[in-house]
Amino acid sequence: MDTVKDQIRELLEKPLEVEGCEIADLVLSRYKNAETVRLFIYSDRGANLGECARISRIVGALIDGTSLFRSGYNLEVSSPGLDRPLTTDRDFRHRIGETVRIEYVDQKRKSDPVKIVAATGDTVEFEDVDSRFMVALSDIVQAKIVF
Repeated sequence: MDTVKDQIRELLEKPLEVEGCEIADLVLSRYKNAETVRLFIYSDRGANLGECARISRIVGALIDGTSLFRSGYNLEVSSPGLDRPLTTDRDFRHRIGETVRIEYVDQKRKSDPVKIVAATGDTVEFEDVDSRFMVALSDIVQAKIVF
């Protein structure tokens, strides 16, 4: 299943980039004989219903042009959702300005709500009530949006 997932990711990344989108996550599942492709996207236009429908048509045409799913497949395109944990540089970049609670690798480290200021490669910059500070992405297990 992973090789198919890699093939789909490779097939979609460049065309979606042209459309102003990035793949947040890609999930393949199978129930009985039905295969489902779940694509979670970040979009410059916002991943609203209309944008997801537009991207779904593009992705469907791309996948249909291959022999990846000879018995057919179901396609679901959506936003990653606000409750999805942030774990990658890309996740943090798309949530700049949001307030999050961080789960650190060092479990003794305090986890007060902080605002995401910037994300560049392997570090994320946060702001709390007192200051701005940088954290290596490798020191973060995950972060969740505070509502």
